[in-house]
Amino acid sequence: MPGRSNLPRILLAVGLPLIGGCGEELNPERFTTSRVAGIVRLGDQPVGGGFVEVVPAEGTRGNSRVAPIGPDGRFAIDRAPVGKVVIGLDQLPIRSIATPLGPVEAGRFRSIWGTIRGTIPEGPGSDLPIDLIDEAIRSKAHPRGSPRRRKRSGSRPGRMPVEAGPDVIPPERPDRRAEPTIRVIYRDSSGIVHRDWPSDRLAEAIADAEGTLWVDVEDLESANNDQVEAMLLGLFGFHPLSVKDALQDTHVPRIDDWGRYLYLVVNAIDFDPESDEVRTHELDFFLGPNYLVSYHNEAIGVLDRHRRSLEREPEGRPKLGSDHLLYRLLDELVADYLPAIEHLDGEIDDAQDEVFREPTSRTLRTIFHVKRRANQLHRLVIPIREVVNRLARDDYATVDRDCRVYFRDVYDHLVRIHDILESLRDLIAGALDTYLSVASNRTNEIMKALTVVNVMFLPLTFVVGFFGMNFFGPTLAFEWPILPKGTLFWITMAAMTGIPVLFWRLARRRGWLG
Repeated sequence: MPGRSNLPRILLAVGLPLIGGCGEELNPERFTTSRVAGIVRLGDQPVGGGFVEVVPAEGTRGNSRVAPIGPDGRFAIDRAPVGKVVIGLDQLPIRSIATPLGPVEAGRFRSIWGTIRGTIPEGPGSDLPIDLIDEAIRSKAHPRGSPRRRKRSGSRPGRMPVEAGPDVIPPERPDRRAEPTIRVIYRDSSGIVHRDWPSDRLAEAIADAEGTLWVDVEDLESANNDQVEAMLLGLFGFHPLSVKDALQDTHVPRIDDWGRYLYLVVNAIDFDPESDEVRTHELDFFLGPNYLVSYHNEAIGVLDRHRRSLEREPEGRPKLGSDHLLYRLLDELVADYLPAIEHLDGEIDDAQDEVFREPTSRTLRTIFHVKRRANQLHRLVIPIREVVNRLARDDYATVDRDCRVYFRDVYDHLVRIHDILESLRDLIAGALDTYLSVASNRTNEIMKALTVVNVMFLPLTFVVGFFGMNFFGPTLAFEWPILPKGTLFWITMAAMTGIPVLFWRLARRRGWLG
């Protein structure tokens, strides 16, 4: 009816979907969810740490849900899809599970493989217990697994799409990741240095507050190795965000204070003087009160050299603490920048000499090549300088006050390297300007010579155009007896020869020809 308010209709339309209880919108349809809780056990022992994920399977509608596993092994998932689900466990603090049928990798229980199945009933307070030993035995008895993966929307280029049916079982994905190389050097509280401390006794070394522990992890093939991740999370207790940043490459140098430890990212370089190539390697550090953990995906010469020096020289042993060990590594890392800068400085000096001697296009390419490398080093030095500056000036629980002076020394080295790079960039800019000026002067000299030649032959063009050069034909109008055509011809030839000679002598006297 006209004048009647539509507010009741709007309220009714908005309120009706909310009356149905716990549900979520999935396009135009709705699906039912529930809260589920449970505990992850290894026999009678709870397994704390990591994450649990439930993924809808076999006709169950809903979204995947993830929840952390507490220290007591318990977890709680809100709005979990009701029905059959695939249960995945990720980042568990254990690597393998021993069963009567043989060990089973903990990575098998990730949701991508679908080896754990369950059913979530409707209604609050659902219980979802998970016993890893039972699941490992079931997985070992059926190595190919009973779960079937649904077909994804789309397929990878170059492969035939495969429909997932009752007889289609996904093959096991081989684990092609190489084991990381973990090198441990440990000085105990009595001063004895253990060069090859076993990695399974790291907890003992960490508990020694008076000792110094250096753990170097070299993971050449994978930046997400489960063993490394479990060690950093479970054994050292690092925050998952800092561990994630360490395992993922391509981070700019920075420093994060996590209270009981520091997380640092720096860039080491590897310079090839033959090709002038500067290769960068990310290096991550975890600095604790009595330990230093270094992580990298490529072999780094600084770490290898320092490790050998610790093994050869007694005075180089880590007896001043983990912060002093970090100082020595940073000092050697910064020292590697100097040979590259000196090499580039020598190249730009040679290019400057070539500019004044005989510049070519190769000279210009050399200048731009050195410019790119200098800018690359400049971009690397600035953030590392800020990191070391914070180590030298800020208060950190893991950096002793007496050790700040050492980091200040590294900072002074970085300031000097930065100044040298600025001077090198000025030299490059000056060499480029000089090359352009010399090229412009050479062009001017060429244009001057061409202009002189043009002026020398300009009178000849005038004479030829004026007379038409028809001295012996009937078209010449001169009929004077005293000036026959033959005489006029030779006078014209003498003028056409003498005028260019006079212009040439004048140009030589004025210095127009160089």
